[in-house]
Amino acid sequence: MVSTRMGYYPTIHSLFSMIPRETREHMERVGRYSQIIFEQLSKENPELVEKEFGNRFAKFSEDIFKYHDIGRIYIPFAVLNKVEKLTDEEFQLIKDHAVNAIPAMDSIYKKPFPHDLMIQMFNVAVYHHERWDGRGYPVGKSGEEIPLGGRLCAIADTYDGITSWKPYKKKQTTKDEAVAIIENEAGKQFDPYMVEIFKNSVDRI
Repeated sequence: MVSTRMGYYPTIHSLFSMIPRETREHMERVGRYSQIIFEQLSKENPELVEKEFGNRFAKFSEDIFKYHDIGRIYIPFAVLNKVEKLTDEEFQLIKDHAVNAIPAMDSIYKKPFPHDLMIQMFNVAVYHHERWDGRGYPVGKSGEEIPLGGRLCAIADTYDGITSWKPYKKKQTTKDEAVAIIENEAGKQFDPYMVEIFKNSVDRI
């Protein structure tokens, strides 16, 4: 079971439906953006894609990336939808969604993907907030210790966070500004190589 919000064995679709609409829409956008970046990576470096993802990943990749925030099922709606500044405790609840992806995935009655792709889903959902410089969470992996799916999704997730409309923003961030912010984080927050792949694909986003 996932929480007291459910009294049955959930499917991935029922878990997803219990997440607030705005978060679901964010997850869907990140799935699409990640898919575009993945397609560019497949075009530029098919050997790396085969080595890191295998030959079945492409068929399910957009959905796997979409479920990157499935651990948010444990976050109270009041925290997910809060407009005001979060308290330290609330911010920790948000951060915990990365590790909470593990029990969320374990609770799924019928796994949505074959076993090797469930591992890829784990890598994306748990590690997409790790940083290239090792200062991320939940475990502080760095560089190529971070699974490639997590490194890729991190860029798409950040791009959507930067460009999405927020009621508290005085000025919404443009696409070009977002690309510049991500480019500046190459070698710090993000894998420099994946930043280049992102830049080569961003016209399609």
